[in-house]
This record gives sequence, structure tokens and C-alpha cells, in this order.
Amino acid sequence: MTQFDSTREITVPFSLEDTFDALRKAIPKISNFKIDRIDEITKTVHIKARVNAISLYDNMSVSLSQMQNGGTGISILSVPNAANTMMSGGIGTSGQNRRYIDKITQTLSSELKNYQQVVLGQQTAPPSVNIEEEIRKIKRLLDDGIITQGEFDAKKKQLLDL
Repeated sequence: MTQFDSTREITVPFSLEDTFDALRKAIPKISNFKIDRIDEITKTVHIKARVNAISLYDNMSVSLSQMQNGGTGISILSVPNAANTMMSGGIGTSGQNRRYIDKITQTLSSELKNYQQVVLGQQTAPPSVNIEEEIRKIKRLLDDGIITQGEFDAKKKQLLDL
């Protein structure tokens, strides 16, 4: 990484697949950005941003990873075109790369509003069931004629994990 490169690491509360899909939809919406290539295996999108009219492009890559908390980690790297850096003497290059990253994060954030968020870091335990009480309830349903003997037996078997 050079002194002109910019990076950002963020985590979003969306699944890896949804975030990857949203990223592929978001990039073409950014003026002067185009998807150069997509690596489905590593969940990386390589992007080119047109710097000026003579077709100089800065390069960016956005890599996604599944986080243990259920969200998606996003790593954005913006690398200026070497010719552009030499022509400008590096002046403004770092700031421009940060603006590129801002555009990506803002557009991706907007696109992710179309997706369902995941609950981060929460393992939901099944509700505790008082098996004896549940069997009494379904026995009353049987006695009242609301369920059949077969339905009672099936539910009792399910409750007792038989």
C-alpha cells in the first residue's frame, strides 16, 4: 500500500449474499464508476473510477466477508492510477480516494435499505416449554373433543422427543 492509497473497514447488519448483491447493484449507480470484474468465490468487486477525460482510471476493490456476529465485513481499498499520481504530484490523490470510498459506502448503504437486516450477535434460544403442562393442555383438547386421539398421540410424542 502506498501513501496515496485509502482504505475503510466497516460492518453492516446484512447477510453476505444480500450485501454482495446490493454492492453489484450500487456500483453502476455511481457516476464515472464501472465494475471491472467480480470474483464470486472471494466476494470481491473490482472497480474503476474515471479520473479525467483522457481515460485515466483509479482502481478500487471491495471485499466482503462473513462476520461471526452474522453481519458482513466490508473492506474497501482505493488505489490511484500511477500516471495520475505522477501528473498531480500526489496532490489531492488521497482526498480523492477517500471521496471514492465515501461514494461507495453511501450508495451501498442506500441500496441495502432494500434488504432485510440480520440480528447481530444474538443466538436465540428456543422458548422453554413445560412439557408436563403442554401435555395436560392437549389432553384437555382431546377430552373436549377438539382434537383426535391420533393428533393427541402425535403431539405428545413430539413434546417428549420420541
